[in-house]
Amino acid sequence: MPQLENQGYHIHVYFDESSVDFAISLTEQLNDKFGYELGRINKKPVGPHPVWSRQVSFKHSDYDEVIMWIEAHRAQLSVLVHPLTDDEYLDHTQSAVWLGTPIKLDLSIFTESELNARS
Repeated sequence: MPQLENQGYHIHVYFDESSVDFAISLTEQLNDKFGYELGRINKKPVGPHPVWSRQVSFKHSDYDEVIMWIEAHRAQLSVLVHPLTDDEYLDHTQSAVWLGTPIKLDLSIFTESELNARS
């Protein structure tokens, strides 16, 4: 399998009604410090993310520093970190890192062609 080009990373911070304010503050601080794109506040499942979430994009060169920062500040929130390549399925599974309790993603959203390309 060819090496996929890493174009950066996404962090997905997961939250619920009781932690939404903390999650918004956390993602805004993370974006101010490292981010180049801040996603919407999703108060419903979006894509493979089955619970409320918000995404922050960051550069490959900041990976170690971002991981240390988010781990130190996330409190009890679950966080998914994954690379941005042309293989979203692989990005969200084998290449992903979880901080906190992993959440079962809805992988059914990935297309048949993405899954077959790996076979």
